[in-house]
This record gives sequence, structure tokens and C-alpha cells, in this order.
Amino acid sequence: MARRRVTGADVAAEAGVSVSIVSLVLNGKDSGRANQATRDRVHAAAQRLGYRIDRRGRSLATGRTGIVGYVAPDVATPFFSSVQMGLLSELSPEYQVLTVVTALGQTVSQESVRRLLDLGVDGLIISTVESDLVTSLNPSCPVVILDSPGRQKDLPRVNLDVGGSARELARHLTGLGHRRFAYLDIDTRTRTLEARRRAFTDEARKASEQVGVVVARSPIDVTAAYDSVAGNWPSWRDSGVTALVCGSDLQAFGALAALRDLGVGVPEEVSVAGADDQPMSRIVQPSLTTVKLPSFELGSLGARELRKAMDGPDAVARRPLVLPTRLEIRESTGSAPGTRRPSPR
Repeated sequence: MARRRVTGADVAAEAGVSVSIVSLVLNGKDSGRANQATRDRVHAAAQRLGYRIDRRGRSLATGRTGIVGYVAPDVATPFFSSVQMGLLSELSPEYQVLTVVTALGQTVSQESVRRLLDLGVDGLIISTVESDLVTSLNPSCPVVILDSPGRQKDLPRVNLDVGGSARELARHLTGLGHRRFAYLDIDTRTRTLEARRRAFTDEARKASEQVGVVVARSPIDVTAAYDSVAGNWPSWRDSGVTALVCGSDLQAFGALAALRDLGVGVPEEVSVAGADDQPMSRIVQPSLTTVKLPSFELGSLGARELRKAMDGPDAVARRPLVLPTRLEIRESTGSAPGTRRPSPR
């Protein structure tokens, strides 16, 4: 015999509140209507009874599906998984977040966005967009763009100050006497990565006419970065490279391992820097100088902007919101060989 479906009225009776309060609390719309003790009783009652929101019924009644789409180039790497956790912190449990990941090494495509639009999602959050593809699809739901400087200017956007942190890193390394750099970029060629690399290169060249930068690329993968650095190091060494800048901490971890196996001292012979500031960056040996990118905050702020857009377009910021980044100086960067500047600790 099939078990009877638990209703909101059952939860209300169990918690000792009205059905309307149950609906407001479980849909995250109880601000100013219920105190924390009431919220706790409702959630506890719903959990004891095994209550689940009937999203199909709510969709028919409200015209909303309770689903938000998230499109990203990757969710396996620490940066994008942290962005996703930031989204969930703001959208759950009211919304189910449906994630679509593009093919490895590729940016967001029209097909990726179209798949979610076809499902009738209430809103879309898209990370790392490379063209005006969203506008061309004319979506019927609100859209927020993350980490895509200079794109989708007619849509709400949340970006990271990647240029500012790249310039700060360049000043740090040139201040230590470095003039020849290797730059191990991420193989997904996005405007964000281009802006970061260009800002670093332009700022470094302000220090001296002798500054040179050679560029290589690899996926955001420890092994791939290891292989790239191991293969390129002889030519980098012969060209006088004394500092290696990596597009991500995972690549920097691979670089540190490759240099260690090659017998190259870090930072005595070459300095290494990354980007992301992953937890491991503090405990690898030597600890990694890196740019802290607030990925969780990027996701949570993007989700808040989407909520505003779903409530009404007039509530959304007209200009892109920009989150600050920060350089974390640790043991992996030091004075260029032949200089007398002390290594920062």
C-alpha cells in the first residue's frame, strides 16, 4: 500500500504553526514573518515527517520552477567548485541549482545555455562568457554573468579585480630584481585570463626595458603543469628566466614538483607564484606566493544579484560589481639570483 504524501498541513500541525507560515519558511520567504525559533520548529517538523516541496504544483501555481541554472567551464577544479558552493549558500533550499559543465578546455557555448533555457529555469548564472551569446538567445529569464570582464554589458555582472592583483604581483617580483619571466597560463583562452596576463606583463615592463615574458599553457591540472614545466625548463633557463607565474595554484603545485625533481632551487634559482590561494598553498614546501581570488564570494554575490533580478530588474546593479583580490606573499618567491635583496618571509 502506497504511503500517503506528507502535506504542508501535516508539517503545520506537527510544528504548531499555520500552513501559511510553513509555506513561507520552507520557501525562504519568511523574512519579518517568523522568528528563528519558529523557523527551526518548521524545518525540524518537515525533516521528521519527510516533507518535500511539490515543485510541479508550485510551478503551476506561481509560474516558477524553483530551478536556477548554472553554466561553467568546469566544476572539478577548486576555483569553480568554490563558486558553486557560494551559489548554493544563497539559493538553497528555496532553489534547486542545476549545473551544466562545458567540455574540458572550452568556454561556455550557446548550446550549454540553450539546454537550461529549454527547461524553463527561473534564472541563469553563467561563468566565463566569451561572446554576447546570452543576448543572442534572448532569454526569457533573468541572467547574471560572473568573471567575464567587458562582456554582456546589458546584463548584471560580478567580476574579480584580476588586473589589480596581477599588477601587484608584477611589482612584487620586479621589486625583487626579476626581469625574465615564464608565464604558465591556463589553456582555456578567456578574456579574464588575457586581462590578467596582459596586466602582469604591462606592469612588469614598467620596471625595465629588459623585462621579457615567455608564455606556455596547460590545463588546470598538476600533472599537465608538471610536464609543461619539465619540458620547458631547459629553454627557460637558457633564456635567463628567474620567475615563473602560474595561472592557478594547481599548476603551481605541478611546477614546484617539476622544479624539485630537476634539482632547481625555489626560490634560490627561480621564484614561483600561483593564483587562487587554495588551502594547500600554505603547507606545500616552500609555501606558495599566490593571488587570493574570492571565488566563494563571487558565487554568493552572483546569487544575490540573481535573486534581485528575479524580484524585478530595477533592483539590479547597473554597473558590474567588482570583488577585490589580494596578493599573499609566502616562501616561494625571493630575490632574483645575483641580487642582494632579502627574500620576504
